[in-house]
Amino acid sequence: MIQFKNVPYLRPDMDALEREMRSGIRRFQQADTAEQAYFALQAMEYPRRYYMTMATLCEAYNTMDTNDVHWAEEWAWFDQTRPRWDALITELGEALNHSPHKETLKLHLGEEMFRRAEVTGKAFSTEIAKELEEESVLSAQYSKLCANVTVEVEGKRYTMGELSRMEDKSDRASREKIDFLRQNGYAEITPELDRIYDELVHVRDRMAKKLGFQSYTDMGYCRQGRTGYGREQVAAFRKAIEKGITPVVNALFEKQRQELGYDVLWNFDEEVNAYGEGPKVKEGKIEELFDSVFGPLSPETRFYYQELRRCEFYDLTERKGKIRGAYSNYVPLYRMPFIFETFDGSYGAVKTFSHECGHGLHSFIKRGEPFIDNSDASSDLCEIHSMAMEFFVWPYLDAIYSPEDLKKYKNLHMKSALSFLPYGAAVDEFQTEVYDHPDMTPEERCALWRSLEARYTPWKRYKNQGFMWQGRKWQLQTHVYKWPFYYIDYVLAQTCALQYHFMDEENHQQAWDSYMTLLRESGYHSFDKTLELTGLESPFAKGVVEKVGEKALKFLERSV
Repeated sequence: MIQFKNVPYLRPDMDALEREMRSGIRRFQQADTAEQAYFALQAMEYPRRYYMTMATLCEAYNTMDTNDVHWAEEWAWFDQTRPRWDALITELGEALNHSPHKETLKLHLGEEMFRRAEVTGKAFSTEIAKELEEESVLSAQYSKLCANVTVEVEGKRYTMGELSRMEDKSDRASREKIDFLRQNGYAEITPELDRIYDELVHVRDRMAKKLGFQSYTDMGYCRQGRTGYGREQVAAFRKAIEKGITPVVNALFEKQRQELGYDVLWNFDEEVNAYGEGPKVKEGKIEELFDSVFGPLSPETRFYYQELRRCEFYDLTERKGKIRGAYSNYVPLYRMPFIFETFDGSYGAVKTFSHECGHGLHSFIKRGEPFIDNSDASSDLCEIHSMAMEFFVWPYLDAIYSPEDLKKYKNLHMKSALSFLPYGAAVDEFQTEVYDHPDMTPEERCALWRSLEARYTPWKRYKNQGFMWQGRKWQLQTHVYKWPFYYIDYVLAQTCALQYHFMDEENHQQAWDSYMTLLRESGYHSFDKTLELTGLESPFAKGVVEKVGEKALKFLERSV
């Protein structure tokens, strides 16, 4: 198997791809039998996998170094031509849903592929090609802007990752200083952050209005491929979190404040806990340390991680120009995931690597699917794959941490999992309000965020009246700029991931078998149906949010 660095790149010939795809769609539409239709679909798999492979390679190299002119130009080409590709996929989706062989094909493809094609098709038209290109350009501007933020310390400029490594978590003065410098660094780019987001909101609003949507919120739900629930169910879910989780987390942080003996628990104190210094990773490369995590976890994770390491389908190093973020993208022609992260040694970075490897395992498990659509799934399900993996690795993290640090890690992880629910709900309500009222000024958006923080995360205190105090924390959330309405999927998934953790504590084999069912069945069924097959309770069901919160609180109470 070839290593990632040696995978060849060739810019796709869009004219040739269009001819090949349209010819394939015609053959599919003209098929006399279900068998002919099936193999007409199969014949389109290679051009689809080729295009997706080249796009994934280009994105990987562009995010590895946003200052590389060659890859910036290649990504700009994808931005310009993507509407042509999206038009082809929309045509294919329409042909699927109008096929006389639809019911027979569902036996092979599952019903969800047809539903998702119908929903996502509503959110695309060649009429919005100009807006889609503009959206991609603005998204790239945001990535490059954030990737190149530096802070001056004693006459030298440092990246955000380098700044984090300078922080002494056990020293409150150090935490305050680094927080102050970090916020100053982002404050320097505030005008550009405001400009980019304002332009994104308005270009998305134009898209929605052109396609007949009342608000981009409704269009955003279609772009996310949501087939089993709408904004009303999500609003009720957010309300359940505000009522059932926010008071619990607020009490946890108040207890932490008292244990630390502070008059005020500032934002830079939140991850310290009563332990003082945060967990420190053992010496060695993180990818090598994780050999002893995924190896003993299961036969599936052992083989998957061995292949990932052998082929080096990952980039974890930190450097200037590389975006501060993480993702796992599938490389279809090589049937491997590519794991990307800017690993800085922090507690969050360890959790994130586990998270992305969860995504990667799903891709790896599904690599033998005959159709590329079935190797993917909606993001609400995909985030369960990753967030559940964050907890499944717990019994093996002694390879990463000492016993004392592992206890700190687990406590931090559980508390952050619980406190994330209100934060994620606030992000979703923020986006809903912004896109329902697209003419808000940048100042009004910041005021909106401050009001949502007061409701969902009332424990937040910012000592320095800078970037965060102004109501700008949302500007550091990449998804708000690049993938609107994705973020609630993390909140739904966290509710399910916590269920997996408690199931794993009681019966590991049952929990792992359920998780493998989740990985294999994702992509064939709706969100609720997939959960039903695994034995998980839907986050939308009455009392589930509260139940998960109670169990998490009990864990935290006995772990201290």
